[in-house]
Amino acid sequence: MLDVITRARTLPPGGELEIDTSHVSSVYPNGAVPLAAAIDYFNSHAVSVSPGKQSTQVQKTHLFNPMTVDKFVRYETPLTHNVWKYRNEEEAQKLADKFVEALVDQVPCENGVVDTFNWCLYEVMDNVFQHSGADAGFVMMQLQRKSRRCVLAIADTGGGIQRSLAVSSHGGVDRTQIKDARNAIGYAVQQGVTSKGKLNQGNGLYGLARATEINGGRLRIVSGRGIWCNDPHDPGMTDLARPVLDPENHQATLVDWQLDCASPVRIEEALGKTSPTESFIENIEAAEGFHRIGVLEIEEALGSRAKGSEVRTRLVNYLAAGAEIIVLDFTGVGVISSSFADEVLGKLAVDMGELDFRRRIFVDSASPTNRSLIERAISLRLQSGV
Repeated sequence: MLDVITRARTLPPGGELEIDTSHVSSVYPNGAVPLAAAIDYFNSHAVSVSPGKQSTQVQKTHLFNPMTVDKFVRYETPLTHNVWKYRNEEEAQKLADKFVEALVDQVPCENGVVDTFNWCLYEVMDNVFQHSGADAGFVMMQLQRKSRRCVLAIADTGGGIQRSLAVSSHGGVDRTQIKDARNAIGYAVQQGVTSKGKLNQGNGLYGLARATEINGGRLRIVSGRGIWCNDPHDPGMTDLARPVLDPENHQATLVDWQLDCASPVRIEEALGKTSPTESFIENIEAAEGFHRIGVLEIEEALGSRAKGSEVRTRLVNYLAAGAEIIVLDFTGVGVISSSFADEVLGKLAVDMGELDFRRRIFVDSASPTNRSLIERAISLRLQSGV
């Protein structure tokens, strides 16, 4: 990416730069997202940056033409391993909601991880409009199912953290802390620090930094010529030779972070709060400890074993988040496939053990055919034990 910035900045208005990515075999969020943001910036500033030969992996990630949430089609558009562009707070919220849904469906998460992810994700995505001055943000998420890790990168082409604090008209900024680019980022992740003064609480980056620290995750922030990391062995640096889009107004920021979904973390603890925040399972709560899921809402998945795996993972996450009893409401549902019944309820019965499963998972309003398919799937799976 740095080479692209260096070359593009030497071009006159109307100049063209072609990027050959045919040799790229793997694409990661912390490389793809800032590059997509830089390409978008130069294309909107009279320099044409276009794809030359592209590898299959690069094409799949939409690096040169990021997706937008208005084009999303459920079960057709891949949310993960894809670069997304969001242009306002409404799009940021919609995209964040879909990322949370993908996490819940695909990765078993320990207590508090989903709510922490949800809070941190929207806070950082919204910082693009609250602080950077950029017109859009760019984001990419990868879910590593085997290692149970969530990897994200969020980038913008705004003024940068150091400059945002330096030009702040509010008196709360300690200007002795922002003379160095790396130190300015470290200052920005402290509680209550914000360029907006009393208009904002300054908890976004602080909450993210504390949550990743508690969780054992990783956080790396690159802004302008500063690099800050929560890794004591690699704390970051100020690199005055590092090329930026525009030193005056577009120093850009990248927030690169990972959460360990196998390690519990609560956002209330990260923020120093004693009262719980809203849980992602509250929207299915019917009574204390009793949660109802309308199966008709996931009907598109009912014939697919692959989608059944996502539904089972969602149920596992609901249970881990504190749902004592889950009722699957089959009202209005047509005939389900045997593979779906096996993938969701058969495997869940084995994972939980039959006694715990029967005590906590209930099927309501299923037709005689569906109930028979479900019971048969559970019986066969319990007999096999795997």
